[in-house]
Amino acid sequence: HLVTDLDSVGGAIGAAELYGGKAALASEVNSETAFALEEFGVTLPPKIEDVVEENPNAKICLVDHQQTTQMNHAINPDQVVGCIDHHALQNKTIVTDRPIYIDIRPWGSMSTIIAHTFLTHNRRPSISVAGMLLCAILSDTLNLQGPTTTEWDKLMVAVLSEIAEVDDIEALAAAQFKAKSRELAGLSANGLVNGDQKSFSFSTDSFAGDVGFGVVETTDDA
Repeated sequence: HLVTDLDSVGGAIGAAELYGGKAALASEVNSETAFALEEFGVTLPPKIEDVVEENPNAKICLVDHQQTTQMNHAINPDQVVGCIDHHALQNKTIVTDRPIYIDIRPWGSMSTIIAHTFLTHNRRPSISVAGMLLCAILSDTLNLQGPTTTEWDKLMVAVLSEIAEVDDIEALAAAQFKAKSRELAGLSANGLVNGDQKSFSFSTDSFAGDVGFGVVETTDDA
């Protein structure tokens, strides 16, 4: 999705390995995602604009979002064949002319869904992909301390840390959160507010229009 984060990138990379597709970026990666890519030796995926230009008929599965306001403008909604997400269905959800693959679960991270699907398909993710999925879950759940954390997130972190050969989850989480905080420290007030913002439409007796909600998360006060 636009303003790409670690869950959307890690989940896309995992889904690509799981389903035999190609991961693509909707925007530039942040410093936390760059850390995870380097930590586990994963190549930066191409931009979705380049993928669509090379193959205009490419079938696309949305990950970590289903709102049209979060879609990259290069994506033709008619080419969307799937959606894997963990967010609520609010408004401006994509509408399709035909049935598509849908996997939406109320878990703390979209990457938890991908990790679980690997297991239910009797598949084992590669070490590098397991590491990306692990970092993504730790990011979206704030190291399993966030309010949206579920038992499934905790279970998949335990499984993925074993596959990725990560002995100290706390140290990994601290390192990636420090990487994320370094980028936040350099952003302006406008950049902070608009960095991770979702827009919702409301209509009441006294108001009709769009309202944006921006989120800033940091666990490192340095």
